[in-house]
Amino acid sequence: MIPIKLVLTLGLAVVVAYTLIQRVAPRALKIVIFTVVLLGIYFVWFPDHATIIANRLGVGRGTDLLIYVWIVLSFAIGLNLNFKIRAARHDITELARAIALMSTPDGRSGSPTGPSMESKSGAASSRQGDARAEEAGPGPSEGTVP
Repeated sequence: MIPIKLVLTLGLAVVVAYTLIQRVAPRALKIVIFTVVLLGIYFVWFPDHATIIANRLGVGRGTDLLIYVWIVLSFAIGLNLNFKIRAARHDITELARAIALMSTPDGRSGSPTGPSMESKSGAASSRQGDARAEEAGPGPSEGTVP
């Protein structure tokens, strides 16, 4: 019985070590994982205590209680990952829109902030084009519609 306890304890210790070396993991997540792993190690070495707690909660065996807790945690993790994926998709969409708006029809790269960043010569030639368009009058699709 002792060899399996050592293997399980070693596996849980690896999880703790991996969690502690992660720099991007939030501190609260590290604390939760550390606590769950410590409880796991405790129940590996004292499985009868899991059964006592399970009986007090109305569950027949400690193993069943641990499986129920595992299922709830798995759903919570899956839901959290779903929210993060949706947020990442939203960010990607916003970035793609911003890149598309920076691109002009002739293939040149435009300014990310709009016309205020154009050079003076570009703005002057644009105004000249607008003046020519006004002199020509309305185009075929710009006529008045009753």
